[in-house]
Amino acid sequence: MGIKRRTRIWTTVGTVALLGGLAACSDTAGEAGEAGEHGQLAAPTSQAPSTPAFSEGEGEGEGEGGGGGGEFGIDPVAAESDPVVYGIAVEVMRAHYLAGIDAFQAGDRTAGAEMFAHPISEIYIDFEPVLQALGAPLFGETMTAAAVAPYGGDTDEEIAAKVDAVIAALDGAEAYAPQSEASAAAVHARVLSDLIERAALQYRLVVSVPEAGEAYLDGYGFAHAAQRYADNHLADIAAADPALAAGFTAAIAELLLAFPQALQPDTLEADASAIMAASDALKTASANLH
Repeated sequence: MGIKRRTRIWTTVGTVALLGGLAACSDTAGEAGEAGEHGQLAAPTSQAPSTPAFSEGEGEGEGEGGGGGGEFGIDPVAAESDPVVYGIAVEVMRAHYLAGIDAFQAGDRTAGAEMFAHPISEIYIDFEPVLQALGAPLFGETMTAAAVAPYGGDTDEEIAAKVDAVIAALDGAEAYAPQSEASAAAVHARVLSDLIERAALQYRLVVSVPEAGEAYLDGYGFAHAAQRYADNHLADIAAADPALAAGFTAAIAELLLAFPQALQPDTLEADASAIMAASDALKTASANLH
């Protein structure tokens, strides 16, 4: 990424943080107690969200999602040559926007707005050189527009449109994934199993530590990203391994029951151990698909 472009993205997002960072630290943290930076346990409000403070070191569930280097276990160097890592990067970014807009529209505007911003510092800044190297269109400014919109007086409809623009940009980025010797079915299975694993890990975390409200919204995003990815690519997996495809269908259905809504319900009824066991089995089967 060129220095000027990187600086422009950071300046825009950083300005949002500086304008309201103190408010976020006092108001949101005070409401949520120990719930975490998303403030998921705070009472829903129709007011404009407090502006979040950003940091490059934010992780997803503190180790509860994905393995490997980089934020969220995503190695930007590997993404340039490995279609699985590339696909995971795209889908983890997407998961934030899917969760964010649903939380925003459900009433937790602060949590939703924060979800729009996190992927910029945590993934995109390091991922943009990969897009450049592969000849893909850049969309950092599209993401920044969505992140800033809740604090700039945009209407709810305008905010939703800007999130839709990010989703469309991520759809476009999928087509520029690098090639490898693995079949399309194997690549799709490994990306999908990663999303399911991330959702399962977040659910296990929130069941163990109910006040870790940010884990619930993160898991919700991963579950819905997995559903969307399956809608687009499960046919390829089914052609190569029908049993594996059926396993994905069952696991996603269970995750959608575990995460029935964007805002964390009072009671979590799914079996975290069963969800995790299914995820582990799918990950192993996906690794064996060629």
